[in-house]
Amino acid sequence: MKKRIVIACISACSLVAILLYFEFSSTARDATFRILQVQHGSISEILAETGTIQFVRTVMVKPTISGEVRHIHAEVGDRVSAGDVLAVIEPDPSQSLQLSRQRARVDGARIDLTERELNFERKRELYERSLISSEEFDQARIAHTRARHDLDMAELELRILEMKVNVEVDSNQTHDAVRVMSPLDGIVIARTVEEGEVVASGTSSYTGGTEMFRIGDPDRMIVKSAVGEIDAGRVRSGQDVRIRVDAYPDAMYHGQVERVAPVGVRRPGSTLVTFDTEIVISDPTMELQQGMSCDIDIVVEQNDHAVLVPASSVMEMVDYRGAFIEPNDPALTGSAPGKLHMVYRCTLANPELPRCPESYLESAMVEIGIESTENVEILSGIEAGAHIALDARAVHAALNAKHP
Repeated sequence: MKKRIVIACISACSLVAILLYFEFSSTARDATFRILQVQHGSISEILAETGTIQFVRTVMVKPTISGEVRHIHAEVGDRVSAGDVLAVIEPDPSQSLQLSRQRARVDGARIDLTERELNFERKRELYERSLISSEEFDQARIAHTRARHDLDMAELELRILEMKVNVEVDSNQTHDAVRVMSPLDGIVIARTVEEGEVVASGTSSYTGGTEMFRIGDPDRMIVKSAVGEIDAGRVRSGQDVRIRVDAYPDAMYHGQVERVAPVGVRRPGSTLVTFDTEIVISDPTMELQQGMSCDIDIVVEQNDHAVLVPASSVMEMVDYRGAFIEPNDPALTGSAPGKLHMVYRCTLANPELPRCPESYLESAMVEIGIESTENVEILSGIEAGAHIALDARAVHAALNAKHP
């Protein structure tokens, strides 16, 4: 009897051992995958383009009179203020003669006024002594008033002419020097004349005249870029922009989209339609110069408190006839079904483990928002604090191999 009991106990223990062996051996064969905890963070969708830095305000400086360049006082790269003398021109003979004639007219009007004033005083004395009629005295008074008016007009015309051409008379009072002055505070970005060169006046017409200098205002700079028609609809005024200049790769500048052209342009020899976009640089510095090339990142969309997961943890799937199929599966030729996204959540009781057995990983469909090269925004499906597999494709491949 005792022998049968012993045999029965041994058999029961053997059965339990066999069951435990298969259970633990199955667990031992269960692969594990790295997991991570879903966090909140900042994510942005970036549109990468290239552009060129330009000054918003650029002024061409032309001479106000024709003549020979006598002196140049500004070079390319110099910072100038409004009213600074950039160059000095010696007027040509015809225009010097015009100034001389106007000065002679002033001198003649001054002499005439002196003569009329003396005559008026004599007439006054005679009139007070009743030696001349009132009509004769009135004529002398009117002539004196007219002479004063003529002198005032001649002096005014001379001042306007000298101010127009910025005349500066030398110490010998023999030669006029016409000063070419800066119209604004800025940087000289171009000088197109040399000393001794003859220049033409730019006051006769807006399109005529010799361009001597070009001055840009460095306090307001923009980046001009051409955005393709596919992306132009996502670019709006006010969007933040990060700017990297090729000349200073370690520096980062910031700006905002100011304007997107309402009409697209097709460049010669290209079928691509682009929209000219202007971006105002928020922090311009003296290092930035007109014409520099730069890379721009337009922040199309941004969320500073998004539920973030690595891009590798999200797998794009296709709900096709009730089964999850890879997007490049041959069965998907023809009409494209709606695309879904999936992550693998770890259901292990102890979420602190760095890895999770595949038997504790279950799929969860998620809705995604903003995508970057590294992270993906999760709109719904999982919350912050959940633990998911870092490599969704590896888990998917392992599960398919185990349960085809």
